Amino acid sequence: MSRVSCDIIQDLLPLYYDDVCSADTKALVEGHLADCPDCREVLSHMSSPMPLPAQTIEQNKQEGAGLQQVAAQWSRTKWISFSKGLLITCLAVGLLFLVYVGLFKWNITSVPTRVMQVSDISQLKDGRIVYHVKMTDGYNVNQASIDSDADGNLYMTPKRPIIKSKKFANMGLSNMYYFNDIKERNAYEKSFGEGVQIKALYLGTPDDRILIWEQGMELPAASESVEMQFNSEENDSKRPPG
Repeated sequence: MSRVSCDIIQDLLPLYYDDVCSADTKALVEGHLADCPDCREVLSHMSSPMPLPAQTIEQNKQEGAGLQQVAAQWSRTKWISFSKGLLITCLAVGLLFLVYVGLFKWNITSVPTRVMQVSDISQLKDGRIVYHVKMTDGYNVNQASIDSDADGNLYMTPKRPIIKSKKFANMGLSNMYYFNDIKERNAYEKSFGEGVQIKALYLGTPDDRILIWEQGMELPAASESVEMQFNSEENDSKRPPG
C-alpha cells in the first residue's frame, strides 16, 4: 500500500482526535503517526490549549474592565432609579392619605343653620343651658367646637368633613341635647382668655347663627326627663371603671 500523504492525515486528525472516525480510518492514522513525527506534533497541539496573543489578552482585559464599569454604572443608575421611585411612591401615598384625611376625616366644614332644628331650650338646676339639636339633612356630625369673640358671644359650631357621611342611626351629634355652662366658660375666660364675660350663646358661626340665649333672657326649667338624663350621664362619668 502506498504511503498516505501528511495532508490527508492532518485532515483526518480532528476526526481521530474526537474519536468519531471509523476503525479503518483510525488504523490508517495510527499507522501513519507511528512513522511521522510532524503529524504527531500536529496531534499534540490539538490536545494543548492554544495560547492567545498578548495583544488579544490585553484587549480582552480592557473590554472586561469596560464591562465592569458599565455594570457598576448600571447598578448605580438602577439604585438611583429605585430610590427615586420609592420616594415618589411614598410622596404619592402620603399625598393620597392627606387628601383622604382632609376630605373624609378632617372636620373643617361648619354645618349650615338651615339644616339645624333647635328645640326644648331650657336650663338645668345647676345653671347649665341645654337645647336639643337635630340635623334635618340626614348626614352625620363628627364634632362640635366652642369659640368666643371679643364681644362676649359664645358659638357652639357643629362640624363635618368636606365629604359627608350618611348617619346610620338617629343619634349622636346629629340628634341630641347640647349643653353649655356659662359660669364655667366665664371662669375659663377670666383665667385663660381675654377676661370677656359671655353675653350671648349661639349655635353656628358668626356669619350663620341661631340665638340660644342672651344675657337677661329667662329660660324655662329643664323637664324632669332632661334633668334625669344629664344627672345619669354625670353619674356614669364619675363611676369607677369595672
